[in-house]
Amino acid sequence: MQGVECEDLRKSYGEVHALDGISFAAEPGEILALLGPNGSGKTTTVRILTTLTTPDSGRARVAGMDVVRHAARVRATIGLTTQETVLDSFLTGREYLEIIARLRHVPRPRQAREIAALIGEFELDEFAHSPIGGYSGGMRRRLDIASSLIGSPAVLFLDEPSTGLDPHSRERLWEAIRRRAHEGATVLLTTQYMEEADALAGSVIVLARGHVIEHGTPDELKDTIGGRIVELTLADPAQREDAIASLPELGEPSPAAERPETLSFVLLQSSQPLLSILQRLETDGVEVVDVIVSRPTLDEAFLHLTRRADVLVREPAATEVF
Repeated sequence: MQGVECEDLRKSYGEVHALDGISFAAEPGEILALLGPNGSGKTTTVRILTTLTTPDSGRARVAGMDVVRHAARVRATIGLTTQETVLDSFLTGREYLEIIARLRHVPRPRQAREIAALIGEFELDEFAHSPIGGYSGGMRRRLDIASSLIGSPAVLFLDEPSTGLDPHSRERLWEAIRRRAHEGATVLLTTQYMEEADALAGSVIVLARGHVIEHGTPDELKDTIGGRIVELTLADPAQREDAIASLPELGEPSPAAERPETLSFVLLQSSQPLLSILQRLETDGVEVVDVIVSRPTLDEAFLHLTRRADVLVREPAATEVF
């Protein structure tokens, strides 16, 4: 294993346990997505793996090197994009990339070639010789991501890289990430976009309150719901509350429903058949004009897992569950 390895990592800030014994691994060529609600420990994990902070206990290795004992060597091996983009406004985009290339000790004959390729890949050609202070937020983000790829790092850490990117730029970023993984880099990314994790990651880890609560492929996580998503379209949006009252065992509808006439529920395999649900709504005078049954999305699986974890950690035996 020369990618990323974590063993029982723990980190506390006062009384707050940011990480409470997490373990996972990612191999070369693998894209691993780290998901979790705010405060779950994602950024703390990235900070430990990139040597920006030290764990209280446990071990972490990046490219085969201990992140505490060999911090300088780890930093020379990785690429990092953080949540906040901090760039020198007075430099041009090309000048900034040239400085990063020198800091990363990229051989001079390679520098111009590599910088030109990255400028083209992230569509910065037109502005490469302009001061960064005049860049839009999306352009600054693309430049920041491009700088993390200089020197072909063996391990790439992307902390919410799509923040501030338009759909076209996001797709170009995904292509760049897939290309690096295909070339053998280990990629660890955190994201709030479940679509991004579903599209990129071969493996997903879900964190909650500093614990790993689930680990698997995106499809395996979707299967944890154990059912299907049922979307009901009502003839009259005013009957929405009546429909919810008619189906108390299904709980509150998913917030994914965007229209007032639409209700979306997770129908577990152990629940009553869909036909009986429709019959009950008809009996109660609620008219349904359309029904869509689909497999759960990663968004829905994420909500299901984190809600379940939130309940478990509030129980007295929560520490035994994790």
